[in-house]
Amino acid sequence: AVVSTQSTGLLRRGHFWLVVAAFSLTTGVFNGYGMVLVAVLQKSEISETTAGYIGFAALLSSVVANFLIGGLGAVFPSRKKLLVVSFIGLGTIWLAVFVGEIEFWLPRSMPLVWVMVVLGVMSLTGCAPLLFDQSAEASLSVSEELSSTVMVMGVQVTSMVFTGIIQLIPDDQKDKLNYVLVGSFALATLSAALYRPTLTRERINAHSILVEDLDWRSIPQIEHAGVSVDWDFRSFER
Repeated sequence: AVVSTQSTGLLRRGHFWLVVAAFSLTTGVFNGYGMVLVAVLQKSEISETTAGYIGFAALLSSVVANFLIGGLGAVFPSRKKLLVVSFIGLGTIWLAVFVGEIEFWLPRSMPLVWVMVVLGVMSLTGCAPLLFDQSAEASLSVSEELSSTVMVMGVQVTSMVFTGIIQLIPDDQKDKLNYVLVGSFALATLSAALYRPTLTRERINAHSILVEDLDWRSIPQIEHAGVSVDWDFRSFER
């Protein structure tokens, strides 16, 4: 019954779903694109061995980025949304340049291909810790286990959809997925920009929340969890 009630509560949290969309459109699409990266690069006259090394470097960079970008979020908690929008936007630009390189719209430069892939993947996947933090803030009164599960399911569903699209596209036209890649990341940037945080992790952890921040139906669950609600009736004067 508790899970059912919390699930229903999540359905009404529009800003929570904006965070889910941003996470799914980056991590989910990237996971699916990784399945065809070698084929796409081979069509662009890049050897299978080099393509494999590029993919490995991209994955390795994402590990480093999680520490770096997550650390920035901890140092500048009030700038979390700005960090997410900036890094997803930059990642979209880096990968757009990468697509321009492998589609021969730009003069071929292998060092530039390497750098754009690494920077793009670092910017996009490194935002994962910040997006999970935003999901917790946007789903206050709902357990973080449930909100995190929805985040992960969003990635899984997106990856499955992308994989299905891969099966529908002939091998000699797999490069068309480059446009899906960049388009998905552009939508993720828009989704992250539209997200409007009403609470921060700092206020939640401080156990002090204004009643004006809350859905009235969530107050009993919050008080039951031991979080004090500051009944600031000045909010009714507006």
